[in-house]
Amino acid sequence: MARQAQQGEKGTLHPQDFHTQALEAEAQGKWQTAAQLYARAFEQRTAELELINSVQAGLSANLDMQAIYDLVGDKLRDTFNAQVVMISQYDPHTEKIFHHYAIERGQHLHIPGWHAIDSSRGEIARTGKPFMINLAEIIRVVEAGKMSVVPGTELPKTWLGVPMLVGKQVRGIVSLQNLDKENAFSKSDIELLNTLTNSMSQSLENARLFSETQRLLNLLEDEMEIARQTQQSILPSEFPRHKGYDIAASIIPARAVGGDFFDFIPLKKQRLALVVGDVSDKGLPAALFMALTFSLLRAEAARTADARQVLINVNRDLLKMNTLGMFVSLLYCVLDLRTGEMECTRAGHPQPIVLDSLGRQRPINLQEGQALGVLENFALDQQEIIIPQGGLVLLYSDGLSEACDTRGKEFGTERILQELLSHRHKNAKNLCAQLWNAVEQYSAPIPHQDDFTTIVIKRH
Repeated sequence: MARQAQQGEKGTLHPQDFHTQALEAEAQGKWQTAAQLYARAFEQRTAELELINSVQAGLSANLDMQAIYDLVGDKLRDTFNAQVVMISQYDPHTEKIFHHYAIERGQHLHIPGWHAIDSSRGEIARTGKPFMINLAEIIRVVEAGKMSVVPGTELPKTWLGVPMLVGKQVRGIVSLQNLDKENAFSKSDIELLNTLTNSMSQSLENARLFSETQRLLNLLEDEMEIARQTQQSILPSEFPRHKGYDIAASIIPARAVGGDFFDFIPLKKQRLALVVGDVSDKGLPAALFMALTFSLLRAEAARTADARQVLINVNRDLLKMNTLGMFVSLLYCVLDLRTGEMECTRAGHPQPIVLDSLGRQRPINLQEGQALGVLENFALDQQEIIIPQGGLVLLYSDGLSEACDTRGKEFGTERILQELLSHRHKNAKNLCAQLWNAVEQYSAPIPHQDDFTTIVIKRH
């Protein structure tokens, strides 16, 4: 049962006590005594505010969750006439508590795991108000199985708990226990404990949420790192080596994982399929859709030599599996390594750029080509080009051409051509790196907003 506590026999007077005695002294005409009591009340309240401020300063300075609980618990232990102090988190959904801080006669207690809430803390959770019981009631609820005593610890003679409120919700309970006497906590003790708890409840909740967010972020970072490594393992780790050609690629996702991809698929009759794809989103959803498209392309390329049919079949399968409503632009080029002829099938993707040995651009006809995963009947742009001897071809995603500067102006195909012309004598790998460096410098200080992919094919 709840009790209205009286001041302990030797308990420290608190501001309310001093103030009450000062009023009595004033009513009796004892002006000097009243003045002294008012001064004592002011001094005591100042000390309490200093305690609150010190706790708040500690909360602001240290966001390590357990260190915060230890700080708060130690402050409470030093302030009140209690041999036991506990700070317990409350989960209203499961009606369980977790003891983050527990100390008895100077010895810290480790109480692992979540536990069903006991009747005393349950009363606080239900009412949102302080609750105190003494020895007879404690024995009754312990014998009834409504409260348990930690093995190896003493049965308290006074138990006091106050709610840790965030808004109007009870998120925890701070409890004090006196092992030596009943009615150990005065009304002023309860008010002070309530004041201290209220002052730090929101800060403790913020710190707890910060700690939980950091834990989830670390977990997510670990999972994203696994996803990144998995995605990297899907992509070709080595570039094709063929006499008369220098081939390289580069891919830089805007996030840990991305929707861009490239592939090199060896075909029969000395032919090589070169693929660049760009999924409509970024991050993990795009990476999953990218992996699906990547696998479908490989499967269909093994079934048919017809590039148009490869993309038609991939589109059909994507429509069946595309629950997220995503799409992918694609460039699927089949290079005849004997002649330098390349058949390019374009599905809503930027067209290739071809330079001859003098750095002049070779024009390519542009027709309508639509992305995969959107329409059952869709248009494909199919063109035949030849890589001139001494020339090169660039396949790329729009993370190159559409990179923006601080004014929002895109990098554009003209700058791509300038970079290719100025650095065309570099090998394919270094030319890919040069294009990325150019985009980084152009966009600085803006972080890259889209995945970046290039394939360079140089013909000797």
